[in-house]
Amino acid sequence: MGSYIQKQHLEDRLTVSVLENLSGKTGNELVRLLDEIIARAEAFVNNYASIRYCIPLPADPLITEWTLRIAEYELYKRGPGNNVPEKIRESYKECITFLNDLAQGKFRLVSDPPKPSGNGNSFTAETPAGKTTLFSADAMKGF
Repeated sequence: MGSYIQKQHLEDRLTVSVLENLSGKTGNELVRLLDEIIARAEAFVNNYASIRYCIPLPADPLITEWTLRIAEYELYKRGPGNNVPEKIRESYKECITFLNDLAQGKFRLVSDPPKPSGNGNSFTAETPAGKTTLFSADAMKGF
């Protein structure tokens, strides 16, 4: 069972008959193959994401889509004649571009914490001449 997609996602996207045609497998053999493809697709996403995120990533429709694109591409590569349709190839390439951008910090997930606003930054204030510091190291001895 995958973290980002399930077999049902692939069945909904491609239909069982297309999955069987692409893989040349049915029944339990097809289930095992889909489990392997899902695991590889998720590992692929995790390898890119792990550069900036703790994995597995939280649920996110974009991560689901990217994982589906990778799994779909892997299925079509296995298909008869090893011919991946151009739209599947382009979708896969676009996915890889996004994953590269994610790894390099050029693209952020919705689950990212917001960038610091600059409010609350530390600074050093000078003590005016003739004034004592209330919380200096000497004043805080014994606490």
